[in-house]
Amino acid sequence: MRARSGINLLCGAVGVCLLAGFPVARAATGVAPPAMYPATTWQGQSQAVVRVLDRLDAHLELLTIPVGGSASYHGLSVGVEACVSRPQTLAADAGALLHLKDSSDPDRPPFDGWMLAQEPSVATYGSPLYDVRVVSCAGAPTAPQAGPLPVVKAPVLASAEVPVEEGGDAPASRPDSASGGPVPLAPDSHNPIPLAPPSGAAPSLAPAAPVPPAGQPLPLPEADPGLE
Repeated sequence: MRARSGINLLCGAVGVCLLAGFPVARAATGVAPPAMYPATTWQGQSQAVVRVLDRLDAHLELLTIPVGGSASYHGLSVGVEACVSRPQTLAADAGALLHLKDSSDPDRPPFDGWMLAQEPSVATYGSPLYDVRVVSCAGAPTAPQAGPLPVVKAPVLASAEVPVEEGGDAPASRPDSASGGPVPLAPDSHNPIPLAPPSGAAPSLAPAAPVPPAGQPLPLPEADPGLE
């Protein structure tokens, strides 16, 4: 019982089962990737959570504002036109379309635009008194709707059999040529491999040996005066 439980533990650790001391190969099966929404998908929600920082006393205030409504903090009015967040299969992020107006600073123009929770530096409210950040979206789902997850199909493998040389039971496949026939392992005996270049080959760069005239011997080489 101990040896059998040890074999089961080894199967879970390395993915290869051992039966009587011999490895048993498993047939390859296609695994479908996890279903995910496209990267551009947003889900609308009915509330926005906004954080307001008072720079004078460093006080933080979290405001939960319904879409289409507004809330106030001291002289700052915060209106929410829309709030969207990422679906569950994507990286968490949220964005809100805000309308900000400080009644204590009438010379400062109001802010109308999108603020993102993960990219707060893209759009900021340039007030020396208040810092406004979007935290998240809350409430019931509204438009736009993310919709159902896309259906992902498992890939179909060309062959699930494992060859004998890899530990399976299927016979090993022989490599074939591009035309469908077997690949020859040796050249054809009827067409021997030429050992010399054909007559149309490029001429040799080595100088040809001098040919003496008929009936005359070759002259002896002259002695090198440097060797005397």
